[in-house]
Amino acid sequence: MAAALEHIPNPPNPANRASRTPVFIVCSARPGTGKTFLARLILGFQLAENRAVRAYDLNPQEMALIHHAPHHTLPADIDETRSQMALFDDLVARDGIVKIVDLDHALFKRFFTLADQIGFFEAARFSTIEPVILFATDLHAASPAAYRSLLERFPRTILVPVQNDAIARFAKFRELYPTLRAAAVPIRIPVLAPPLRAIVDNHNYSFADLRDTLPMDIPLDVCFELRSWTKRAFLELRELELRLLLERLQHSLGGMG
Repeated sequence: MAAALEHIPNPPNPANRASRTPVFIVCSARPGTGKTFLARLILGFQLAENRAVRAYDLNPQEMALIHHAPHHTLPADIDETRSQMALFDDLVARDGIVKIVDLDHALFKRFFTLADQIGFFEAARFSTIEPVILFATDLHAASPAAYRSLLERFPRTILVPVQNDAIARFAKFRELYPTLRAAAVPIRIPVLAPPLRAIVDNHNYSFADLRDTLPMDIPLDVCFELRSWTKRAFLELRELELRLLLERLQHSLGGMG
């Protein structure tokens, strides 16, 4: 993997190395929760903010993220010790690059067991990176159980439940997916109408492009609707970013005291 990393282009302005650079682990315990769609959205947001970003597609059967964002995504696996260490070494590298891991549901338990065994989240606290687990939710009983297992296993790690309105809306969301800190306020992804979703799924449009430009091969009214939806979705991610920043500032001020 190390050699392949040299071929991934980076935006011109990398993140400030003096700050805590996020590593987003996008996961779910079940298929069909919009996990890869969420990873694409986060990638598009980071590109729209002109940040250095690199994604890792940990979905051996589909590799959907690579298909949609080949210039910013690497394949990854945790089948062997060498590939495991290569991935986690990249994630903790102090390079100022925002990282996104699109984690296949079938590898959910294995990935977090490995992370626990090697002390990934512990090491991050003494580094310049900030792991953020984004959990794509649904109503199946297995999902809240898996979410709570992460909450208990990694209580000092930011774990954010994500409600995709296109997957399921449920009144007891906060009861099923409780949070332990202010920075972990749930994210809500608005519904993207099926015709618009089909366009996004069938083309390699970056959400960053949809925010700033109008693709010439789709109708103008559809372009404006996609742009409007993208701005709303990006607002959810921007608010998450602000919450993370506020929490870091509060910890910093507390440390100074």
